[in-house]
Amino acid sequence: MRDKRREKKWKIQEKRAFFLFFFFFISSFFFCMAQTADDNSSTFARAQEARKNVIDFEGNSYFPSEWEAADSKFTNAGLLPKDSSDANKAYNEAAEAFDRVFELAVPLFAQAREDEIMAIRDYMITLGARSFFPEYLMDADRTALLAFSQYEAKDYLTARDSAAIALQKFSILETAFNAWLLRVEILARGFADYDPEQFDLGGEITGGAMDAYMAGDLKTARKKAEEAQAMYNTVLSTSWASYAELRASLAEGERLAALDMKTDIAAKEFFNIADSDNKTALALLESKKYEDAARLFIDAEAMYVIASITTLEKKRAAAAAIKNANKKIRESDIIVRNAGRNR
Repeated sequence: MRDKRREKKWKIQEKRAFFLFFFFFISSFFFCMAQTADDNSSTFARAQEARKNVIDFEGNSYFPSEWEAADSKFTNAGLLPKDSSDANKAYNEAAEAFDRVFELAVPLFAQAREDEIMAIRDYMITLGARSFFPEYLMDADRTALLAFSQYEAKDYLTARDSAAIALQKFSILETAFNAWLLRVEILARGFADYDPEQFDLGGEITGGAMDAYMAGDLKTARKKAEEAQAMYNTVLSTSWASYAELRASLAEGERLAALDMKTDIAAKEFFNIADSDNKTALALLESKKYEDAARLFIDAEAMYVIASITTLEKKRAAAAAIKNANKKIRESDIIVRNAGRNR
C-alpha cells in the first residue's frame, strides 16, 4: 500500500518537474525573442538616426557613392527577418557606414555654411554696414561664433542649428540693408517727393523689421524687411518713371529750339547724335525702362544744346567774318578813292 502511494507521489512530482521545466523553457525562449526584438528595434533606430544625420548634413550630395553603399546596407537589413540576429548585425553595419559618411560630410557642410555667411557679411561691410548697422551685425556675429565653438566641441547637431540661425540672421540683415541702400539712393536723387507717403511708410516698416530682429522674432523681421525693400523699389521705379517723363519733356524742348536755329543743317553731326539718342530713349520709355530712358534723354538734351551752341558759334564766327570783310572792303575803297584823288 505504501509502495503504491510512493509511486503515485513520485509520478506527481515527475509531472510537476516536467511542467516547471517546460514553463521555464518557454519563458526563456520568449524572453530571448523579446530581447532580440528589443535589440533589433534599437539598432534599427540607431541606423535610421545615422541615416538622417547624413541627409541633414548633405552627405548624400557630397559623397554619393559612399551614401549609396551605406543606404544599400540599410535597405538590405530591412529585408531580413525582423527579430533575427542577422537583422540586428546588418543594421549595426548600416549605422556604422552612415556614421563614416557623416564624419566626411561634417567639415564640408560647416565650410559651406561659413562661406554663405561670410559672403553676405563681406558684401554688407564693403558697402558700409559696419557704420550704419553695427549692433545688428554684432548680434549675428555672436550667433555665428557660437556655431563655430559648438562645431569645435564636436557638438555637430547643435552647431548646425546655430549656423542655420546665424545664416538666417545675416540674410535678414542683407535684405534690410538693401532696403536702406534704396532709401539712400532715393534721397540722393531727390526722388522722395515723387511718392512721399510710400517713402515714409517704407521707413516705418524697416524700423519694425529691426525691432522684430532684436526681439528674436526672425520670421516677422524677414517679412517686414522684404516688404520694406519692395516698397522702396516701388518708390524708386515710380520716381524713375516720372523723372524719365520730365527728361523727355526737357529733351523735346531743346530739340525744338535746335530746329528753330537750323542746327540740323548748321551742326548736323551733333544734331543727328542727339536725335538718335532721343529716339532710342523714347523707345525705352515706351518699354517702361525708365532709368535707361531718363539717362539717354539727358544725353540727347545735352547734345541738342551742344548743337545749338555750335550753330550759334558758327553764326557769330560768320557774322564776325562778314564784319571783317566789310571793314576790309571799306578800307580798300578808301585806299582806291585816295589813290584817284592823288592823280
